[in-house]
Amino acid sequence: MSNNIYRVLAILSVPAILLLYSYSGGSPGGKTGSIGDGGSTCTDCHAGTATFNPGWITTNIPEEGFTPGETYTITATGTHSGVVKFGFELTTEDDAGNKVGTLAITDASRSKFANGNNAVTHTAAGNAPSGNTNTWSMDWTAPEDVEGAIWFYAAFNAANGNGNTGGDIIYTSSYSVTEFVPVPVVVSVNPDHGEQGWMGEVTIMGENTKWEGEGVTSVVFKFNSNPFEKFVGTNIQIVSDTELTCDISIPEDKTIGLYDVFVDVLKLDDGFTVDVISAIGENILISQVNAFPNPATDFINIVLPEGANFRMVDMMGHLIVANESSNQQERLDLSGLEKGIYFVQVFYKGKTTTKRILKY
Repeated sequence: MSNNIYRVLAILSVPAILLLYSYSGGSPGGKTGSIGDGGSTCTDCHAGTATFNPGWITTNIPEEGFTPGETYTITATGTHSGVVKFGFELTTEDDAGNKVGTLAITDASRSKFANGNNAVTHTAAGNAPSGNTNTWSMDWTAPEDVEGAIWFYAAFNAANGNGNTGGDIIYTSSYSVTEFVPVPVVVSVNPDHGEQGWMGEVTIMGENTKWEGEGVTSVVFKFNSNPFEKFVGTNIQIVSDTELTCDISIPEDKTIGLYDVFVDVLKLDDGFTVDVISAIGENILISQVNAFPNPATDFINIVLPEGANFRMVDMMGHLIVANESSNQQERLDLSGLEKGIYFVQVFYKGKTTTKRILKY
């Protein structure tokens, strides 16, 4: 009778031993501690309570977020003093626990798929630690159209190698990422300057904008030193998601200088310059006046009719230099001036013209 009992116990113990050793070749799946896995971990088969360790999952996903369709490397690393065998299972889910993205095996000798290819686990050859640490890497291709965060969940079994489920230590870890969303910006205004009193159309270009789909309610030009001084764009026409046009009218008394350009809440710093009104008369005066080199660093040569008056002013209209020329070329020292935009106004026989110069 007793011999029969021993035979029965021996027969019953064989499946348990086989099950235990089968897990040394990988998790049965669904044991990552994730929302989608119902919080299940290796403690379903091993005694004890799982301990959370942040930082055991790392990726090469940029800090600003992942790009849908791009493939990244995911690494799971566990450390436990005196560990004999070290296993893991890792999965990826959205905030609701849905499996997202596509995992790929990069080292088939040490890792394999689990849970219907929705997770990666160790192989029998991949559970041997190096010292007190074991690490596994895999690829993950980011999904399209996922809102919110994406989470990487993993559970780790630091086994003592005694051949049963007692004495093993279970750990979990998680790591979240979000999709990279390019920031919409205004990149240019063309033309980017106009004289006091000028009226005309400007084209504004954006990047990562959705003007065609979302619309634009206002275009405003605000003086950078006093945002209450402004003029607005009218007749806004959206050409595409990244291009629009509008008409502007610059009052003749508008302060000369740099203006920030606002397209709704998007801002282009110093995107437009209001120049001094030139009141040009005869075209011959334009052809007789030149300034070079322009842009300039240390000096600039002013070519003008002999006997003409000229002056240089800064963006605020402050006088820099004034002179009555007796020569046809004047050399101005710019070395002591700050970088920026300046204007040279030339007066000759009742006519006026203005040259815009850049000091850099």
